[in-house]
Amino acid sequence: MTQPPPPTEAARHALPSDLIHNLLTPLNQIIGYSEMLIEQAREQGQTDFVSDLQKTHAAGKRLLSLIHDNFLSFRLPDTRAAIVAPSEEYPAQIEQKPAAEAFTQAPATGAVQGFVLVVDDVENNRDVLSRRLKRQGYAVATAENGREALERLRTEAFDLVLLDIMMPKMDGYKVLQHLKADEALRHIPVIMISALSELDSVVRCIGMGAEDYLPKPFNPTLLGARIGACLEKKRARDRETHLFQQLQESHERTQELVTALNTRNSEMAVWRAAQEADLAVARTTQQAIVASALPRLDGWQMETMYTPLIQVGGDVYGWRQLDHGSWLFWLADATGHGIAAALFTTLVALLFNHASTETRTAHGILTRVNAEFYSVLRGRSFMTACCAVIEGDGRLSFAGAGHPPLLVRRREGVIEALPSLGGLIGINPAVEIGETVTTLASGDVALLYTDGLYSLKSTGGERLSRNTLTEVFAQIGESADFFPQLIAQLVQRSSAQVFDDDLAAIALRRA
Repeated sequence: MTQPPPPTEAARHALPSDLIHNLLTPLNQIIGYSEMLIEQAREQGQTDFVSDLQKTHAAGKRLLSLIHDNFLSFRLPDTRAAIVAPSEEYPAQIEQKPAAEAFTQAPATGAVQGFVLVVDDVENNRDVLSRRLKRQGYAVATAENGREALERLRTEAFDLVLLDIMMPKMDGYKVLQHLKADEALRHIPVIMISALSELDSVVRCIGMGAEDYLPKPFNPTLLGARIGACLEKKRARDRETHLFQQLQESHERTQELVTALNTRNSEMAVWRAAQEADLAVARTTQQAIVASALPRLDGWQMETMYTPLIQVGGDVYGWRQLDHGSWLFWLADATGHGIAAALFTTLVALLFNHASTETRTAHGILTRVNAEFYSVLRGRSFMTACCAVIEGDGRLSFAGAGHPPLLVRRREGVIEALPSLGGLIGINPAVEIGETVTTLASGDVALLYTDGLYSLKSTGGERLSRNTLTEVFAQIGESADFFPQLIAQLVQRSSAQVFDDDLAAIALRRA
């Protein structure tokens, strides 16, 4: 005998929603517990119990379908997996999906995927849902009413709330309203759950700020997918909020530092206060540091080069006269390009000038710069740097922190490298920075530079190395217009490719 068609809209019996809710609640528990028992029986090899459990589950599903067809004026699409196979005794009354094994879930292993609060006034409902979530890898806490839920949310850090609608004292709508009105809690995603699949409930919940709505009973796969999607959106929002807070903190600390510096750096303070200023203002500030006139050095000839990749760059250099005819030359290379990198390099320029008033040795100056840089940024940014102190008699002392070595070309063409003996600036406030000393004779040339000087690629796509720079330096070390010829030779070796990093360098020739 064929099954009668579902009743029409007019033929359905109108029952109070609370009565339907009371009918569906224990039915959902029967279906939920039978699903988990089927899964556990299969996992433990107790296959003798599976058949009877499947019959229990199928009977529950059949009754659920009858209630939906005869007493509900609206129902959401049934996306729940059929976890049991139909039989002659219990024919399929619902849409059949793939084989049951596809939806069987083993207990999750590894890290907890999130902390979920289950809010439901019925103990068995809380138990079914909690056990299901724990099998999917979530940490779970429960609350039996709306007031308890709000108390726990204000004292514990939850990632998601599964909130029942039909509850005494304070229903799910009211709890959702309190959550979205609280600035400290409104970011927590909420999925509403109910045994009633009513369109007006769905529309109301989404309109109040709920992330999603799930009717009972739950499809385990769909439940996991909906929760996973909500948590991924929350984590993305949390990452954006954390990044914004870091930027805010960095701006505030930088503003305090700039305000404390002397008046000749007031331009920097203005730039820091106006973080959204355009690139032209940042370029003007940076050029004021690196484009000053070259000093006149008795017994020395000096050339410089500075070419940012874009309007403002992460490389910077400078010099300062010390006592008894000695001079300090320094160079730094921040990560990245643009306004943020220019901001850090400008800060370093100020720190080098300040450090040179406190000490006169290369390693002492660089050590002081590192300590001051770390005190401002606390390890959130880093850079390479180096400095050299030259004396009138040709003596040169060099200190580097994660920076390429200083190259010395002797008059006869031999190249010597003075290595950096310290780690990157800004990572460790007490980094050990060593110093190397040599003496330049007449005709010798010392080259301080950033790694952008060999940031070219060959026709084969390989990046040029410091060895290439050393070879070119050895060939043109004594020529006039040193840097134009050096750049031309490097470009020639890369088959006219372009540099892909900021360039900064200082050449010192002993007369």
